[in-house]
Amino acid sequence: MTVSITSPRDPMDLERMFQFLYEVWNNEYDRDIPGMDHHKRWVRDDLDDWADHLIALSDTGQILGCVRINRLNRGIPSPQLSGNMAFEKLGNLFGRDKVSFLSHLAVAPSHRGSTVVSLLMSHVFRVNFEKRIEVATCYCQLNLVSLYARFGLCPYLANFRVDAGVRVPMIGCVNDRDYLEKTGSPLAKLMLETLNDNGRAAKRLEAHFPRFYDPGLEKIPSKALWAQLAHAPALEEQQDRFKLFQDIPQKSVEQALKLLPRLQLVQGEVLFMKGDREVSMGIVLSGSMGLGVGDGKDPHFISVIRPGEPFGEINILTKIKHSTTLIALERSKVMLLSDQMFERIAKKDSGLAVHLYKNVVNILARRMTDANNNLSEILGKNGQGSIRVRRPALYGPAQPVESYSFDTLMDKESEFKRLKLQAKVAEAMELSKLKSIGLGDGDTILDLGSGPGVTAMLLSRHFPQSRIIGIEPDKNLRTRSEAMKAEKNLNHCVFLEGTAREIPLEDDAVDFSYARLLFQHIPDPMAALKEMHRVTRKNGIACILDVDDDTIFLHPRVRAWEAVENRVAIAQSSFGGDRHVGRKLLAYLLEAGFESVRVDLVPVTTQMLGPKVFFDIVFGFKKQILMRAGDWDEETGRLFDSIRDLLLEKGSFASENIFVVHGTAT
Repeated sequence: MTVSITSPRDPMDLERMFQFLYEVWNNEYDRDIPGMDHHKRWVRDDLDDWADHLIALSDTGQILGCVRINRLNRGIPSPQLSGNMAFEKLGNLFGRDKVSFLSHLAVAPSHRGSTVVSLLMSHVFRVNFEKRIEVATCYCQLNLVSLYARFGLCPYLANFRVDAGVRVPMIGCVNDRDYLEKTGSPLAKLMLETLNDNGRAAKRLEAHFPRFYDPGLEKIPSKALWAQLAHAPALEEQQDRFKLFQDIPQKSVEQALKLLPRLQLVQGEVLFMKGDREVSMGIVLSGSMGLGVGDGKDPHFISVIRPGEPFGEINILTKIKHSTTLIALERSKVMLLSDQMFERIAKKDSGLAVHLYKNVVNILARRMTDANNNLSEILGKNGQGSIRVRRPALYGPAQPVESYSFDTLMDKESEFKRLKLQAKVAEAMELSKLKSIGLGDGDTILDLGSGPGVTAMLLSRHFPQSRIIGIEPDKNLRTRSEAMKAEKNLNHCVFLEGTAREIPLEDDAVDFSYARLLFQHIPDPMAALKEMHRVTRKNGIACILDVDDDTIFLHPRVRAWEAVENRVAIAQSSFGGDRHVGRKLLAYLLEAGFESVRVDLVPVTTQMLGPKVFFDIVFGFKKQILMRAGDWDEETGRLFDSIRDLLLEKGSFASENIFVVHGTAT
């Protein structure tokens, strides 16, 4: 069979390619992928309209693989992607016409190996050569870092988490023959001699991106590295700890590893989160990694992985989701292994494969023993009660991302109903407060973090002469907003893609900036407030409405709730949010340059809303955030049910304070 690489010829080819992506990814992932449409059975997103696509075809016309290439000068519509990949900085360094972004690389399961992906990547770089691209970027999950590294792409920025797991930003110098040869990239053979930039791009990257390594990969035949991987450390208490390559000859280790990528981790960086399903395995080269159970920000550590020891082996062997969280306890370096390493070694040397499996079993047995001893100690000190023991954090927070992601919630329709109910029951209070602050009909209103549009719809009914601008990064939520707008014929509402850190409006564009229950979700409130200050005209008003979970009161008191409330705060913090943001808003607005800042507290109680509505609004999202963090179990579910039932009992009472903080732009 022959394989040819071509571009889609017409819309029919494009549709077939989108459907191919759906077939591959829908079968491999147990979650929705951005752009996945189950009705049309395809995967398509905003980048597709600006991309060059390549497809691998069999001689019968069957699609075997695909990839797409976006160039910065043609536009990258996602501000979050641009931020994670530092596209603005790269565009300033090289010119936006000299930077490309690779994505949607997929190969049919029946044709995975080297041929199809090698042909696709070769053509990707031919396109880059033709377009005079200087650096090519991508981001990938951990198990694909080795694949991209084979073609000369290296890490250059901090890893970031999406809801599915860790993503590694990678970059390659397209026109640097010496660089490609040092990385062992087969693409070096495709280059014309006249294209060689003699290291100019690599030097720029080294100067501006400390995480960029040139060449990023090192050849394994190093006695020091082999000793680190193959021998137990000298410390007496660690003499009985097995290592993956223990008792395996140096030559065999070199043969097994050859060229493999390294990944640098900062203290506190989360590599795996409990519940992640992505497959990846590696070895700690320096530093230490903690295996923890419980919440993601401050887990109880059951084992510490030392240099020379593997991680991710259970996931590789069983293909089940991660049951623990893996966190860098200090600045560490890890080597990533191919997820098919064992199978490939077994084909070439069955004896070596058996030895490696034996070492893995010994390592797992030791970790299980450590965990059992640790658990026995906890139960001995704490009786037979809860084992959710917190230890002082040994690390800083993971890299933040926005904590509200509608697409990752387990029950999207229930969340949509909760948002509508939340807006409806608060309507009278909210409107009264906004009018007293100074919002008037005819003002241009910014609804920051507009979600599915429920707040914009509310404002449009009561301020029919106002122009209302909703800013929302989530495409699905904007689609809901547009549908509601069309249904109600509200032409004075517009919904734009953007984030709190990058509001797509000119300076002094609005009279009244409003962020309703947004600041509890964003990792950088000061950046958001500075943007709100920028787009609000002089003497215009900014208003933040949000909560602080420490103001929740329950009677009768539920002592078990206090521990769960702390877990909710930790879970949201691990995604970049803050359940206690309310008390901080006064200081935030003052620091951002607003004047005449006031804080008003509005109590919301079970008597005002009724116990069922109060429970749905106040506790509904807490359930979602725990489920998203993988920290939901039957015991927690029973506690939520008991609180709901308690609120229905005669004489019970619950309340929470809403913070309404507002100031004037200078």
